[in-house]
Amino acid sequence: SKLAGNPKEWERIVAVISLGASWQYKDWPRGYSAPVDLFGRTHGFYIGLEKEKEPADLSKWAVKKGFLSRDKRGLDSVCYANFWDGLEDRLVTKRPEFLPRKDEL
Repeated sequence: SKLAGNPKEWERIVAVISLGASWQYKDWPRGYSAPVDLFGRTHGFYIGLEKEKEPADLSKWAVKKGFLSRDKRGLDSVCYANFWDGLEDRLVTKRPEFLPRKDEL
């Protein structure tokens, strides 16, 4: 990936969407390749389908979960809103330097 050689860019990552499989992160740099550490640094989010089994690893990670319905696709926006609300909360509490300042609005 283009980020691989640039640690400063990795420090700017604020959110990660997870498939729920730890192999996703095996080639990521140190500090980001272990999901427990990664989701301590970022807003982790998992999107799955309602009534389907969740990946077992998710219970060990600090990720928020959103679920989509196969039959009620009009409710997808609720899942997406939960992601954005969670990310905003994370930025306000842990990474305020990435939010616009009042004088920039």
